[in-house]
Amino acid sequence: MERPDLALLRGAIDMHAHTSPALFKRHIDDAALAETAASYGMRGFVLKDHDASTTGRAYYVNRMYPGVESIGAVVLNRSVGGLNPYVVEAAIQYGARVVWMPSNHSKHHAEYFDTPDYPQFGRLRRQLPGEGVTVFEDDGHTLKPEARTICEIVAENDVALATGHLSLAEITALLDAARGAGVTRFIVTHANWSLCKLDLEVQKQLIARGATIEYVACSCVSPIFWEQQPEELARWIVELKGEHVVLGSDLGQFAGPPHPEGLRMLLAALLELDVPYEYLEKITKVNCEQVLGLDRNWSPAPPTVSASPAQEPNAVVAPGV
Repeated sequence: MERPDLALLRGAIDMHAHTSPALFKRHIDDAALAETAASYGMRGFVLKDHDASTTGRAYYVNRMYPGVESIGAVVLNRSVGGLNPYVVEAAIQYGARVVWMPSNHSKHHAEYFDTPDYPQFGRLRRQLPGEGVTVFEDDGHTLKPEARTICEIVAENDVALATGHLSLAEITALLDAARGAGVTRFIVTHANWSLCKLDLEVQKQLIARGATIEYVACSCVSPIFWEQQPEELARWIVELKGEHVVLGSDLGQFAGPPHPEGLRMLLAALLELDVPYEYLEKITKVNCEQVLGLDRNWSPAPPTVSASPAQEPNAVVAPGV
């Protein structure tokens, strides 16, 4: 019988995968991630780069590894022009299925960490300083017209809009505008991580207003970003019954495990904490397919990772790691 943590990865989608090339140090590149994901029988992953669209990269990875879906996206940091509707329109036309609001260049991020980057690790090269990106006008509560235009473009093309590193006030205002514009795929990014961490009751309120909540494995398995015990995450998933929740790894940090293995580690812990298998199947597969607008008629290739004593899954290392 297939081990349940491995069975959950078969057909799973990593909603949040950092890889190289990047302006941060990453231990695994796009092609190596595709090869590793295929060995676990995963359906695919969403490629995230803080500083560039990943649509072109996804295109070539899909040519190289057609059995795994590499999904392109864009993050609206200063490096792509911030809240630029033209960038959003082009990225979507190139195939992006997720548009993230600003991450480390957001005003909220800079104020929370007192730096426009990550205190945990630095960039390989210095960047020009810049004003923190926010969806609000100077009054701190009126949504910028370009944010509304982005909502309209996302709705027209039926892709997902994700909140990145916005504050709760920004998330709420953007969600209202997005739903008003007709956006049906709205993701609250890593609600179990650091400056974006939200109380469960707040998550429920956002879900009631049409949001999907994203949890990330790095909060539980990354030695750099570790900050949540699996017990707390297990309670959240059980209380929500796995509804309106998706799981991403948010891995790629140099000291962390390869993305599929990090997901497996967390899933194994959640299973040990008696989170029902069906709830975990929702957050790794069903809900991910829905929020990304993917065809449900997909059949995974047989995985090459097994639970035999000769090849335990935690010994799997991607090429180039």
